Amino acid sequence: MKILVCFVLFFSIQWVSADELSLDYYLSKELVFDVDTSYNPDIPTPESVLGYQVGDWHVRPEQIAEYMYALASTSKRVWIEEIGRTWEKRPLLLVGFSSEKNINRIDAIQKLQEDVKKRPNDQPAVVWMGYSVHGDEASGSNTALLLAYYLAAAQGEKVQQILNDTVILIDPMLNPDGLARFSTYVNSRKSYQTVTDPKDVEHNQPWPEGRTNHYWFDLNRDWLLVQHPESRARINYFHQWKPLVLTDFHEMGSNSTYFFQPGVPSRNHPLTPEKNFNLTALIAKYHGEIFDKIGSDYYSKESFDDFYYGKGSTYPDINGSIGILFEQASAAGHAIDTVNGQLTFPFAIRNHLAASFSTIKAVYSEKKKLKDYQKNFFSAAEEEADDYMFKGFVFDADGDNTRLNAFVELLEKHGINVHQLSRDLRVNNKLFKSKEAYILPTKQQQFRLIRAMFETRTKFNDNTFYDVSSWTLPLAFNLRYSGLDSGDYNSRLLGKKGLRNGEQSGLLINDKTIALAIDWRDFDAAKLVYRLQAEGLRLRVATQSTELLTLSGRQSFKEGTVFLVIGNQSIDRKSLEFIVDDVLKSTVVSISQVTSGLALKGIDLGSPSMKPLTLPRPLLVVGDGVYSYEAGEVWHLFDQRVSLPLTKVSQASLEHIELNDYTHLYFVSGRYDFSRNLEEKIEQWVEKGGQLVVSRTAGRWLAEQSWSPIEYIDDEDNSSNKMNYSQRDRFLADKYIGGAIFKIQVDQSHPLGFGLHSAEIPVFRKGGDIYRVKEDPFKTVASYSSSPLVSGYSSEDNQKKIANSPSIVAARKGKGTIIFYVDNMNFRAFWWGTSKLFLNSLYFGYSFQSDNGE
Repeated sequence: MKILVCFVLFFSIQWVSADELSLDYYLSKELVFDVDTSYNPDIPTPESVLGYQVGDWHVRPEQIAEYMYALASTSKRVWIEEIGRTWEKRPLLLVGFSSEKNINRIDAIQKLQEDVKKRPNDQPAVVWMGYSVHGDEASGSNTALLLAYYLAAAQGEKVQQILNDTVILIDPMLNPDGLARFSTYVNSRKSYQTVTDPKDVEHNQPWPEGRTNHYWFDLNRDWLLVQHPESRARINYFHQWKPLVLTDFHEMGSNSTYFFQPGVPSRNHPLTPEKNFNLTALIAKYHGEIFDKIGSDYYSKESFDDFYYGKGSTYPDINGSIGILFEQASAAGHAIDTVNGQLTFPFAIRNHLAASFSTIKAVYSEKKKLKDYQKNFFSAAEEEADDYMFKGFVFDADGDNTRLNAFVELLEKHGINVHQLSRDLRVNNKLFKSKEAYILPTKQQQFRLIRAMFETRTKFNDNTFYDVSSWTLPLAFNLRYSGLDSGDYNSRLLGKKGLRNGEQSGLLINDKTIALAIDWRDFDAAKLVYRLQAEGLRLRVATQSTELLTLSGRQSFKEGTVFLVIGNQSIDRKSLEFIVDDVLKSTVVSISQVTSGLALKGIDLGSPSMKPLTLPRPLLVVGDGVYSYEAGEVWHLFDQRVSLPLTKVSQASLEHIELNDYTHLYFVSGRYDFSRNLEEKIEQWVEKGGQLVVSRTAGRWLAEQSWSPIEYIDDEDNSSNKMNYSQRDRFLADKYIGGAIFKIQVDQSHPLGFGLHSAEIPVFRKGGDIYRVKEDPFKTVASYSSSPLVSGYSSEDNQKKIANSPSIVAARKGKGTIIFYVDNMNFRAFWWGTSKLFLNSLYFGYSFQSDNGE
């Protein structure tokens, strides 16, 4: 099939004043399905509910919800469902449009959608229209109101035919929390005399901007990772409906035009069938036709890609649907001056509305091809599984039930069948125990997605990536896993489907028990320890291994085991039992009851090597100059996974903060420009016992301090070799690591390495910063391996530079500690493996000796 070429038209931005705005501007004859369209007068227009015309002001999430419910109450073509709630408890809505006949049997239609093989030929074509996953790309959500009105109210032969044969699902606000932040900001700074100067405050949002959700995450990277309620709700309904096409409406720079896919052909993921890209190009012809009619400029194939499966336009591609990205130049408010003239918000909305109409028309017109493709996608996937080298994957987390359960739950959210391992299995010299491991057969409908999740890949047709080049999920969770070939795998290994019930019912403390031992291997141990500390209980960590008598007999405890000595508390035993019983009910952390403090091997319970734990009171620097994604990841980690209160302050206010009120100070990636007085203040705070924790590019600031344990290696390439301009993208791709997985070796005897099942751990790396440690070799807690790349793209030159360089550095300074993580240990909240290492900074910063042995 001939691939769509890039179109070039004379670009003309249409200025429309607020007084001229009307439904006729949006629903012009060039856009709608019927030339002569009338509208049901009983159906409310957006203006009648909002009190203003769409595009005059930025619509707020509660106004969208109000209007959609108004349509559902007045039109028999509409049904609405609340599919979830955001972190800020705003409703996530899915609004369906079809003929009255279809709406009356919508549950039956949906049920037939789930099983592609059993769908009847006359099943309506389903298309999912998703708008504004980035809250400050608001033209999408405003477009949803107009499309919803048209589908509910339009009268005409063509629109009725489309409704008879199609179910149109509108996801009007993928990110209500971000949309609320942005709409409130721009509306509150709008002048009645329109200000189009790009320097005006209306066009320049404050930190952290409206792009992200409540915890400052980019939800358009979470479709595969499903770490947030917005994504979990959406993925659940996506798999129930299995749409033929899913659209993803965005905005880009104000000086751009309009983009629709296909993207750059060489940047497609090889697991996506070629037929998918051919159908995307076929649908693009419908977009080009409608944009030609309205005179808006557009292009394709020159930007963006279809590689990372965690985006809204790409996740459908590995799930049997066609995902399509749309990017409209942003008005950054209500109107802005650009290189192409004045760009207005209504014009941006109208372009997205045009692409919405062309998508629906394409799905209706090409429904047979799309249905055949989806049916063949899943049947072909199972056939491909027959030829795949692995017939299954077996995995465990070596005692970390929380991390293991989180991984299994993620797989199940994507419709992947996971089974408990029915018997012990040894493969590749690894023993997987039946009571701790799971097995995943590859021959199932989701084979392609399973392969995309588990495979490692280091060779690519194109080394330029719009997003990350690898996301191997078992590595991100730091699981022990092995692929099973036909010799290792058989169906008798498949036990009960789904998760084990591992939650405890509390703990009855025996009269002989003198202490409780908490297994630090479990991710939830940090949460458990904090809850116990918050109740006023004292705890210690073993910095050396020991063997003690327990109710179960002799038991060995590794470094990092946390002990609660019953006789060392300020409350009576009965009150302690009540607290511990209550805290343990919601955890799967392993607890042992120790009956003697005299060690059979190793250190005694009262040893000086049992270091007391301090109740953490962390402080995170946020605001201008700080990378909001990484700040949000730390906030989410502490708030959601540890249930620990985190104080967040801006760089500007740090000068006036009493640092002695806090135990930890966290700097994530960013630009830090502190006064000399503040830097001295931080140094003195560390000397007195503060713990400074720095990660990624914040290391450049740390390296500038005379008291820093690290040096930044400035590796600027001053090569005078001449290159053609056409080589620019390849040159930059070779210099920069956009997101790949590397191996590090961790010193497990160091407190910051406690809780790991292996010294070798995968880590996510982005960027090219490299550091060296000053003087003392014992300050290096972890280093990159000699051959560090595991999966993703990194030039050979970068691999050589990174090999054997420090990854985690820790040094005592006075009574305090400086800890530096070269990489982002909490990337997108799905790197559970390295988040464990990051949490060690919260508890064990005081547990290793300084240079003078203190």
